[in-house]
Amino acid sequence: MPELVPANVYLDEAGTPFNPDFADYYFYQENGLAESRYVFLQGNQLPQRWCGKEQYTIAETGFGTGLNFLATWQAWQDDPQRCKRLHFISIEKHPIRKDALQHLLASWPELEPYASELLASYPPLVTGFHRLRLAQGRITLTLCFMDVQEALAELVASVDAWYLDGFAPARNPAMWHTSVMQGIASLSHGQTTLATFTAASEVRRNLQAAGFQIEKRPGFGKKREMLTAVLTDVPSGSPLFPWFARPVAERSRSATIIGGGIAGCQIARSLAERGWQVTLLERHARLATEASGNRAGVLTPKMTTQPGWGETFYRQAFLYALQQIHALEQAGCEIDWAQCGALQLAHEPREAARQQVIQERGLAEDFIRIVDAGEAAEIAGIPLSVGASYFPQAGWLNPASLCKALTAHDNIEVRLQEDAKPLATAGITVIASGREADQYTQTAFLPFLPVMGQTSRAAASGFSAQLKTTLGHEGYLTPPVAGQHIFGATFTRNVRDAVLEGVADSVNFRQLAHYLPEFAQSLQRVESSHAAIRMTTPDRYPVVGALPDEAFFRQAYADLRHGRARQVFPPAKYQEGMFISAGYGSRGLATSGLCAEMLAALVTGEPLPVQATLYRNLHPARFLIRQLGKGL
Repeated sequence: MPELVPANVYLDEAGTPFNPDFADYYFYQENGLAESRYVFLQGNQLPQRWCGKEQYTIAETGFGTGLNFLATWQAWQDDPQRCKRLHFISIEKHPIRKDALQHLLASWPELEPYASELLASYPPLVTGFHRLRLAQGRITLTLCFMDVQEALAELVASVDAWYLDGFAPARNPAMWHTSVMQGIASLSHGQTTLATFTAASEVRRNLQAAGFQIEKRPGFGKKREMLTAVLTDVPSGSPLFPWFARPVAERSRSATIIGGGIAGCQIARSLAERGWQVTLLERHARLATEASGNRAGVLTPKMTTQPGWGETFYRQAFLYALQQIHALEQAGCEIDWAQCGALQLAHEPREAARQQVIQERGLAEDFIRIVDAGEAAEIAGIPLSVGASYFPQAGWLNPASLCKALTAHDNIEVRLQEDAKPLATAGITVIASGREADQYTQTAFLPFLPVMGQTSRAAASGFSAQLKTTLGHEGYLTPPVAGQHIFGATFTRNVRDAVLEGVADSVNFRQLAHYLPEFAQSLQRVESSHAAIRMTTPDRYPVVGALPDEAFFRQAYADLRHGRARQVFPPAKYQEGMFISAGYGSRGLATSGLCAEMLAALVTGEPLPVQATLYRNLHPARFLIRQLGKGL
């Protein structure tokens, strides 16, 4: 069975979308847009309730055609007193395919500018959270392609208004279950409102049991009644473990970022777009000098045999990275990259077996496709003896060009050849360089591991120039980049000084010749390209979030060593104004953008763009908590 089952949609004689699996329409047959405005906007007293606010969060059960979202966007755009940032979260287990969605939304010409921007960023239909940045970043849309109960359990947000718009309770009772209403209440506060088209008695009872005060109102069109509600009984507790509690939102609106590589430039941009004044410190004479200084790196997700949180993180981050690059280009930035596709070769039996299992999962073909040797060769443009997993949206990227684009913002001041110490700064500080992290006495609990990597280069030959995509085996290979192929890279642990070495080029060439002998033989001269120290972690995932107060953690959570996880613990305490985004290893191109968006959301108190599971597994305290659990 496919990992995600798209919606089954067809149009009735009047052209209204209908889903036969639930025997129900997506919206009112005569005027769906008017229904959206009446039920959901007016039902939640919008736009009045968002007026003058810094930010406002709406969440929806049932994205459907996106009509409610687009109506809300239009109302927000037309309101001169609108909130500065609007966050819209929508849960959809069976999303509509992009081509079908485009056809359906064409019925609303007045929404065309908004629908076009939505469709340009609409993600492949793969399970998970998809953060879309719209209206020049002033609106975020988080699409949660998963079951409603799972999505509610994974959301980290404080919702101001809810749209309940699943199919009718009699057709799709799972969307209106008591546990769903309790999940909605757990993400709400004392002034949260709610509106829905239905007035079914079971829905009323479930909402009341969850703590909502219900009011019946006249329904839209032929519907006699609808419901609105306000949460009056706020549930206690948090979906997060105490040691992963969110930090208190910062109000300073100024930040100092240490490190001018991809990680530092990403968080600088994320904060600058929120109106923060950012100072970016880089100890070298230019940005993207160390781990981000490679001439070209591959931009591709990492897949695993079985789905898990790690694969979810990589693919969501990859899709966010693509969206970000396209947005920067539309804003006029020049980025040196090519969306040429990527082939991960089935270069050994274990990889071939892994790809077979991935194929059986039925993932969306515009995200990944498993191809045989013949099709792989046709895609690549050169002969290949094995099949591959093909990522049509992947490619290669010059990190320095991305850093330049990210820092081209009026709110960012770049200071080169700057010593990061001392940190006598106003506002917050973000450590975005793993190499600098161990200079701080209060980060000793972070187990960063230095890894030296060197890439090599070779001028393209007549044969090698036919390569059209990036290729992966044990290493990676790019098509011609300014006339040269970049390939490698070595992986040497516990080395802290990067030095270009001829022996590393020999290692890279031997590896290339082993998997692609004809290609390697066509190259005339191999030279050193770039060497750098990449900081990684024992679990190979980055460290992103507020820096824990180690003394507090060791005292407050000492009883974890006795397995007392069920007792009441105090919420985490963090070092004042100190955050980190580091430890990306060799995958910062694909992951740093989404991580920066998560960190910015943590700093400002916004809904997180990722699942709670991902937030916990990237949290800077995770290693410390593991130590405490072992009594260390």
